Amino acid sequence: MQVKRVLGALRRRFVTGLLVTVPIIATVLALRFLLRSLDSLLGPGMAALLGREVPGLGAAATLLVVMGVGLLATNVLGRRFVSWVERGIGQVPVVRGIYRASREIVATATLRRQVFRDVVLVEYPRRGLWAYGFVTSYTSRVSSERLANVFIPGPPVPTTGVLVVVAVDELRFLDMSVEDALKLVLSGGLVAPPTLPEVDRRAEVSRAGGEA
Repeated sequence: MQVKRVLGALRRRFVTGLLVTVPIIATVLALRFLLRSLDSLLGPGMAALLGREVPGLGAAATLLVVMGVGLLATNVLGRRFVSWVERGIGQVPVVRGIYRASREIVATATLRRQVFRDVVLVEYPRRGLWAYGFVTSYTSRVSSERLANVFIPGPPVPTTGVLVVVAVDELRFLDMSVEDALKLVLSGGLVAPPTLPEVDRRAEVSRAGGEA
């Protein structure tokens, strides 16, 4: 029995260590790959222009180009040009799929703070079963009943899921950040708090017209 307890304790510590170190290592490797990829885009051209190679200069130049494209795309002519390019890409079957998937991933990663407003529990797909969801917006029916558009992500890819419309009174608001909720979904429930603290925001949301 003593040996089993020791082995069980070692196993729990090993699993905890994996949960901590693997994401860190994966992040470092992803950042290194990203920086090397960015540097390789304009790095050779910058080296030819300067006559010598400067590590990181290609990545910096690429970021400046991205910033310039962002500035260009915010004016009328830029938006028309981007729309024209997207229509052209949409005519190529394989390229179209890659472009759309990449755009959705980037949009989800960069805009999730603005898109996902509240973390909630919603009874789905039937009564008695609860699913984690993110309120994306609030609306009202003609009867003035307050409704919430709730996106329910599907693990392990949070960009896929279902959109349901639920009465605000039927939601259970969680005192949890969007980042923590996404970690919970991505881990399939492994990274979960011991308790799910709730906060009553239903009256607040109804009173403020969903802008709270």
